[in-house]
Amino acid sequence: MRNHYAASSRSIPRRLGSLIVATVAALVAVTPAFAQREGQIFASVTDQAGEPVLDLTADSFQVQEDGETMIMLSADPGSTPMKIAVLVDNSEAMAQANGISSLRNALTEFLNVLPPQHQVGMFSIAGSVLPIKDFTTDRDELRKAADGVFPGSGGAKMIEGLRETWERRFEPEDAWPVIFMVLTDGPETSGNMNPDQFNAFVRELVVNGAMVHAVMLETRGGSGVQSQISDILVKNTGGLFRSMNSPSALVETLGDFATKMGEHFDNMTPRYRLRFRRPGDTPGTQMGAAIVGNYRLQLFGERRMPQQ
Repeated sequence: MRNHYAASSRSIPRRLGSLIVATVAALVAVTPAFAQREGQIFASVTDQAGEPVLDLTADSFQVQEDGETMIMLSADPGSTPMKIAVLVDNSEAMAQANGISSLRNALTEFLNVLPPQHQVGMFSIAGSVLPIKDFTTDRDELRKAADGVFPGSGGAKMIEGLRETWERRFEPEDAWPVIFMVLTDGPETSGNMNPDQFNAFVRELVVNGAMVHAVMLETRGGSGVQSQISDILVKNTGGLFRSMNSPSALVETLGDFATKMGEHFDNMTPRYRLRFRRPGDTPGTQMGAAIVGNYRLQLFGERRMPQQ
């Protein structure tokens, strides 16, 4: 948070009544190539005793950029469960590393440890992008699907898997979209994406509140392409990245990821995701928010996970 300041009758409409206002500087530089009509910011709201306030609606908030009032779309409470797409690299590289059995067990461990309220979908990126199990909270069905993961043919389609899953499986209204990639560093066989297209895609993930995590199984003679791409995605979206050189480490690693994701979700519960629409296409450089009532308001540009 940058600072606090008192609301004035000129800048805040009277209909909002008693307000607390906070501002935060924009976290990323904006260029015309990344123009966006919609934006977001995260707001933690507590009462005067310091207890989280979790039952507010969009009508309780006002968001401004460079002093201009935005159109509020939603105020999603931090208690809204995550929607997690698990991209599974069951390609020939995983099979050649004798990792399929460990992969199945690791996916099962992830499902066992992850808190039950979160939706999970699993999608294979071996050769083509195919659903293993669509989004559900039914852990029995998900564990059954994980146990049925078999070796795919061809190389992984990491980039295509990311794009197709994001475009076809998520909606702008999803409060906390997560993509969790379980990868090898074998051949990447997706179609070409030039740097401008990739940067625009990363920006789209960021402005829609998506978080990307990646676990990388390094293999002999691996290309390293997936590691480089994963690192960019993870750093920009606030996720976690882990690499290993033995399939047997997958089980413990995925269990650890599930634990950390659940703990981080609990820590972010007081943060509302405020979605808004701009009158124009270009984001401002200074963001502010106001709230009705005798509350304490703190703004955040993101909900990044601690890097451990």
